[in-house]
Amino acid sequence: MKVLHVAETLKGGLETYLRSVSNYQTRSPDISQVKFVLPGQVDWLGAENTHVVPTARKASALLGYAKDVRRIIAAERPAVLHLHSSIAGGVVRAMALAGQIPRGVKIVYCSHGWAFDQTGPAYKNLAYRWIERLLSWRSDAIICISKHELKIAQQFGIVRCQCIPNGVDRIEPAQRDPGGATESREVLFVGRLDRQKGIDALLDAYARVRPNFRLIVVGDSVRKDLQLAQPEHVEFKGWLEKDELDAVYRSCDATIVPSRWEGFGLVAVEAMARGKPVFASAVGGLVDIVEHGRSGRLFSLDQMDQALRDIDGLSDAALRQMGQAGRQIFEEKFTSQRMNTAIVNLYKESVLR
Repeated sequence: MKVLHVAETLKGGLETYLRSVSNYQTRSPDISQVKFVLPGQVDWLGAENTHVVPTARKASALLGYAKDVRRIIAAERPAVLHLHSSIAGGVVRAMALAGQIPRGVKIVYCSHGWAFDQTGPAYKNLAYRWIERLLSWRSDAIICISKHELKIAQQFGIVRCQCIPNGVDRIEPAQRDPGGATESREVLFVGRLDRQKGIDALLDAYARVRPNFRLIVVGDSVRKDLQLAQPEHVEFKGWLEKDELDAVYRSCDATIVPSRWEGFGLVAVEAMARGKPVFASAVGGLVDIVEHGRSGRLFSLDQMDQALRDIDGLSDAALRQMGQAGRQIFEEKFTSQRMNTAIVNLYKESVLR
């Protein structure tokens, strides 16, 4: 069984997802070959397995993107097309509706977060819902990355959906290294510095509350849609490589995920894999990951000030206990092994259908 993945962007959690999928599927006895259509070359994938097609988000560029992807599909002749995110999913499935994809090719789609579940103009969300509903009829399977994603898909009549939660690789639980740690507590934020991730609300609350912990911010702006406060005792580290990020996770006492919307919430799972408690906004897939009071706490964005005070008020022992509980939940639900096994089983079911 040959698989061709198509993704029009490589940012944040999606690249982590694709890297994990690539590592697993290149070793899977059920898959003869796996190749990727990506917007650029990546260091975790050989050039012989990568077709580079630049990202197309403007309407004028979509026809060229579609033409290039169609040519690659015709040359590769995959058994399964696995489409990632809305542009790739929309373009390729529209081509399939128009009869430009061979009927024998099975199409698996994952939005990695429904566009209509984001805050935005009502007319746009309505249009996205109807587009996804229409295109679902030319999908052999749709992967929803959380129970929340599955629930709203079913609510709006999107068919052929199955929930396969995201997962990350196992790693040794990260206890803070006393030899390298500062005396003050450290709380970690990881993600894009944009409105979706709620970094502006977090920094504003931090400036108001002035909690007795240092805030470490990993990530950078992508959409340039915010003017951010620069409070004291906040350290901005920008994007970090894998080993550097692991070291920051290892040195922190807790993580905070203040997203305004979130299809899944990969940072929460990455923290739990390392035995760190998670304080997260009660939105989207985050409510399926964080068990309130056990592995961390959930809060509404208008309670951000209180969430920071709660982190201040918890003892080190309480935070460690939450982190240990999070690690147990990770092992039960969110390993990459569990995710990847389920994806390959879905391929096999689709091919045999």
